[in-house]
Amino acid sequence: MISAGEISFIREHLEDDIHELLLSKGKYPHIDIPRCVTQIEGLRKIRDKVPEWFACRQVFIPSALAAEQCSSAETAGYKRRFIIGSGPVVDITGGLGVDTYFFSKTSDHVIYAERDEALCKAAAYNFGVLGVGDRIDTVQAEAGSLWSGKTDIAHAALVYADPSRRDVSGRRLYDITEYSPDVTQLAKQVLRRTGSFLVKISPLADISRTLSLLPGTAEVHVVSAANECKELLFLIRAGTPSQEDPLIVCRDGFAFHLNEESGAAAELERNPEPVTVHPGDCLYEPEVSLLKAGAFALPVFRFGVCKLHRHSHLYISSLPVLNFPGRKFRVADVIPFSSGNLRKLAGTFPKANMTVRNFPISVDLWRKKTGISEGGTDYLFGTTVSKAGKDVPLIIHATKWEKTI
Repeated sequence: MISAGEISFIREHLEDDIHELLLSKGKYPHIDIPRCVTQIEGLRKIRDKVPEWFACRQVFIPSALAAEQCSSAETAGYKRRFIIGSGPVVDITGGLGVDTYFFSKTSDHVIYAERDEALCKAAAYNFGVLGVGDRIDTVQAEAGSLWSGKTDIAHAALVYADPSRRDVSGRRLYDITEYSPDVTQLAKQVLRRTGSFLVKISPLADISRTLSLLPGTAEVHVVSAANECKELLFLIRAGTPSQEDPLIVCRDGFAFHLNEESGAAAELERNPEPVTVHPGDCLYEPEVSLLKAGAFALPVFRFGVCKLHRHSHLYISSLPVLNFPGRKFRVADVIPFSSGNLRKLAGTFPKANMTVRNFPISVDLWRKKTGISEGGTDYLFGTTVSKAGKDVPLIIHATKWEKTI
């Protein structure tokens, strides 16, 4: 799949300018420079994403796009929790094979299926050099026809799909019904072969709409890393009623049902409380998975905090809440929003980390108006509170509370 000479060349030139390498291919008559450049691009993409694969010198990357679209080690490892019971794990959209590889760390029988011949051959090779080839069967097959072509597959412990979100021309797709394969049509067939069907969806997808297209979903996992939403995982279980209110699982163990959030939101609407922010208060910025999941009102009742405004997804308390899922700060100052105060900020904060939540201006415009550069230990939150039934924009100067508590 890849020669020892190519491996040495790739690792030696891993940090080189790829355009210069392509232009200088005459210097290396015995090296397939375009092929090596593809490897360099792919290895750069998986260096931090899948360190175990990057560390294996023999790993072969069939395309930079495959490396770009594959799961990270963290998100692939997360999916292992869904393997329950006996039977094989079947990855019906294998791709580069990262998810399959991590499934093999839990299951001793994993089936990798992929319609693309080049990806399939590369995956089989990579599983071998990574030392898991004896645990994985590699099959070239369309997701929808896998069982008709391979009838000896036992009832699966889990079937997993990561449908392609690009069309044949490479255009990005956003509607789940346009993905390939169309998991909305495939689900019934799959659930005859397994009790659990796990589907990975774009983190940009609307959860409520996707639930309407994937009846029988028992759980939705909002997977984030470094406070960035990476994946939405829909776990469809055989026998789950179509109208079931699924469990939404976020980072740090925060989980809820959609009717809990709607009930909490209704309660806040019925009994709104004016919020005043004081220096010394604790400020909370929820983890991105909560925001993606729409858990805006529930934190008030789960953690005993106050929400600044119905549209300002920031929370406040006078005493620390140690287990709040998100970033925690101590309020240093509260600054009314005005043109004059904006001008004064530049003199006080040459550097600051700036965030807006329900604020009249964007971060970019705020930086342009003040000249404040990114960085430092100070945090400025532009937001809005409700006072006497009126919306009042303000700026909260805060510091990470680890430094002050």
